[in-house]
Amino acid sequence: MGKKNRLIQDTTKQHGRKTEGLSFYQFSKVMRKRGGTSTALPFIHTVKALSNYLYLDKKTKEEIEKVSVSHPFRIPKFYLDLMEKDNPLCSIRKQSIPSKEELTGDGDTDPLNEKNISLTPSFFKRYQNRGVFLVSSDCAMYCRFCNRRRLIGKKWDARSYWEDTLQYLEMDREIHEVIISGGDPFMLSPDELDYILARLRSIRRIKTIRISTRMPVVYPEGLHRDHFDALKKSSPLWIVIHINHPREVSADFIETVNRLRDAGGIIISQTVLLRGVNDCPHVLARLFESLVYCGVKPYYLFQLDEVRGAGHFKVKLKKGIEIMRYLRANVSGLAMPQYALDITGGLGKVALDYEYIKKRRGNKILVEGLSGKTGIYNDDAKQSSCSGCNICEHDLL
Repeated sequence: MGKKNRLIQDTTKQHGRKTEGLSFYQFSKVMRKRGGTSTALPFIHTVKALSNYLYLDKKTKEEIEKVSVSHPFRIPKFYLDLMEKDNPLCSIRKQSIPSKEELTGDGDTDPLNEKNISLTPSFFKRYQNRGVFLVSSDCAMYCRFCNRRRLIGKKWDARSYWEDTLQYLEMDREIHEVIISGGDPFMLSPDELDYILARLRSIRRIKTIRISTRMPVVYPEGLHRDHFDALKKSSPLWIVIHINHPREVSADFIETVNRLRDAGGIIISQTVLLRGVNDCPHVLARLFESLVYCGVKPYYLFQLDEVRGAGHFKVKLKKGIEIMRYLRANVSGLAMPQYALDITGGLGKVALDYEYIKKRRGNKILVEGLSGKTGIYNDDAKQSSCSGCNICEHDLL
């Protein structure tokens, strides 16, 4: 089988279930131009192909080739079209095209210690009542700051472990929320996605399902009617869209958001704070307000995980807190995400924010307002006590 066909065709075996088909389901439908018959692949993954879309000097080509040995790249043509091709500082370019900085600096291949909290090869649980199900090791685009680049674009096959994970979830009585991630779940065929969702919905204890995705941003044409039909059968579902810059709020993105909502999706977003990409209060204000305008609630603004090869994207915590303070004063509360850090080593998420409480004098709390002026709040309430409702004694789920 030729190289191109190996990329498209993926026949896999799973424990308890056999699946034969196209792992890139999108190829069968996406690349037909309206009124035409184009069957060109939608992804750019070689320097030669990339140089057909933007100018690369000899040195840059050599650097990309060198980085790609360790950290391969893949960019959807759709995402390339969002790029300012003559601007080397373009935020779209920085997120998608390899740079020599990826071969320098510190960091860990598994910064959040996911391997050591894995209960199956495709499921890990950091918190008591929820866990992450890695259903795919494939993404439409290999983001240059990905914290799972040890898996993405490599030979690890998540499908081989689906049944192990589903059987585990049937037995773990603590779990009532599952985050479907990867890779990107929407790189699965609709039948595969439907199978995963149906199996999870058959476990009555699991009440909340999240799907984490970047597809609506980088490759919206990869989501088809059959994907939306699969979502509708298992709604309501929380759809967490990873989006980092206002240039990514395209017309196609907005259309896809509307279709996800029509399919029963509750749409929220997460953003990674990236140096040289979005570490500007005005950029993030524009992004978060644009998301609210199209019905997406900004959920998290993440401090960069300390993954190997991405240290050049790291932003000072002080800068992130300053950005959050600006946002608090200038955008709607609906457009405010939570600024969070996933502690290196897998110790969990903690919120980061500006300290508005400045001092305590007895029951008087000195609180700094958004204008910088300090006011006083009387913290003279009586001690809280149990109301005896007994909710804490019962598992409501």
